[in-house]
Amino acid sequence: MKKLNFLLKVTLVFLFACVISFNLVVDRAMATGDFSQSCADIKLDGSSLSAECRKINGAYENTTINLDDYIGNLDGTLSWGDHLFSRTCKEIYLGQLLSNREYVINAKCEKRDGYTYEATEINLDDRIANIDGVLEYE
Repeated sequence: MKKLNFLLKVTLVFLFACVISFNLVVDRAMATGDFSQSCADIKLDGSSLSAECRKINGAYENTTINLDDYIGNLDGTLSWGDHLFSRTCKEIYLGQLLSNREYVINAKCEKRDGYTYEATEINLDDRIANIDGVLEYE
């Protein structure tokens, strides 16, 4: 009888740990970029990305993120981890990839020489996530 009680306790602890682990994995999965999978009416106005994003409870929330805080211009190439791309880039517009429907920013960005511009794009789904209805950089 003691063995049965012990086995039952071990089984319950194991199942509880599995449930907790699964919840942590699911919560983290919602926070790995890919905002376009759970957001609609996605727009770009200057460096501000706005969308209606689904919350965990299923409701939608209007949200905006300033991409100038996270994207920069590195010698004519849009790059994550820098700032203020909109100051040295022109013809900035939002595009969507046909292959997977992910959103990208297309622009012509100034090179170091200060005279020439390079056509470039950056995939927003790589680093922008929907965290419970709020657009966030990861």
